[in-house]
Amino acid sequence: MLRRQSPPAAAPLRVDPSETAPGAPAGVPHAELIEAVLRRYATLLEVPLSFRTGLNGYSRPAKGDAAHIHAFALPTPPVLFGAWQRVPLVLLPFAHGIPLSDAANRALALGVQLGRGRPLLDRDARAVGETLGTNLYCLFDLLRQKATWIPVLLRRHRDLGLPHLLPALPARKDVQANRLEDRLRLLREETEALIRARQVTLRREARETYVRACQERVAEEIRFLQAEIAFLEDGVEEMARRIAADTRRLTEGRRRLRLLYGERDPAESGGRELESLQALPEVREARIQDGRISLTTAPILVEHEGRRYCLGRFQLDLHFNGDVRILNLTDRIGPYDHPHVQEGRPCLGPVREGVAKLLGEFQFVAATEVLIDFLRTVNPTDWRLPVLHWPEAGHEAGRGVLAAT
Repeated sequence: MLRRQSPPAAAPLRVDPSETAPGAPAGVPHAELIEAVLRRYATLLEVPLSFRTGLNGYSRPAKGDAAHIHAFALPTPPVLFGAWQRVPLVLLPFAHGIPLSDAANRALALGVQLGRGRPLLDRDARAVGETLGTNLYCLFDLLRQKATWIPVLLRRHRDLGLPHLLPALPARKDVQANRLEDRLRLLREETEALIRARQVTLRREARETYVRACQERVAEEIRFLQAEIAFLEDGVEEMARRIAADTRRLTEGRRRLRLLYGERDPAESGGRELESLQALPEVREARIQDGRISLTTAPILVEHEGRRYCLGRFQLDLHFNGDVRILNLTDRIGPYDHPHVQEGRPCLGPVREGVAKLLGEFQFVAATEVLIDFLRTVNPTDWRLPVLHWPEAGHEAGRGVLAAT
């Protein structure tokens, strides 16, 4: 029912061209916005203007020296006896080319009831108002629209209806038509300028909203990929430990089988592995501690695009369970120990399984040679931090381990 949607009728809001101080809001919603529009039109056209709201969609036509606008109302009661909907409500998604709020996109329908005014159609041929004497009726719910759109909707409605109202005012009958048309044209130009400015603001806000949504989506995708990479790295390391454990079980089974056949156990020579590690030219120190073999390397030098970079000395921790950790002892860049090592976790790629198998077979020398070769290799296509972040090596770099890329 219309009476459920319309606010109670408030006292009219009137503006006279001779007044300079703002009038009282008179209980009208958005009174300050509406009064500013009325004052501009009243001053320029030199006529009093009033704004009225109806009760249950009915606002009696007013007389006098002013031009009156009636919001969401008719000059004849649309509801009789508080129950009979004499004038139906129709869907009106747009008025004056401006989208109406979803909560207030209904309008009073055109009709031939006794006392109805002359219909007004907007530029899209939608019925948006009626005129009756010096009264301009608004068929849509102006006061329930977004506050930013109320002034321009009111202005466009006045621009459409005032040419029909002003000739009926006694004070304007003697005014030259061209002078009146010039002022009405100026007001229309102001209205269109305001709408263009509002549209520019809306486009900017929409663009900013879109950019924020894209940034949030990218940030969400980054978080997802970081979590997925961490999960996959943990899984790959677990598989490497499983390979090392299974390889060790396989080696132990073969050893026991050879013992049962009475063959000599080759593991008796395993004690020489540590000496062989210390004999490697790239290794400065080798020791066994806490279930792992720790190796300290010579400075690693890398040549990239004609320049040499010193990556520093590294500590290689070869765990008996198949884990590998590589730490930069001298030239760590934030969390990066090496272009392909982050937080001590190397990105070994396809050689990871081979290293795990070698560690499972206690072939620490072979595993160390593979890892040294890994440290001496940088690949620009998949490094985690470019080698350019490390210092260039001077001519006195000395006896570092050099490799070209």
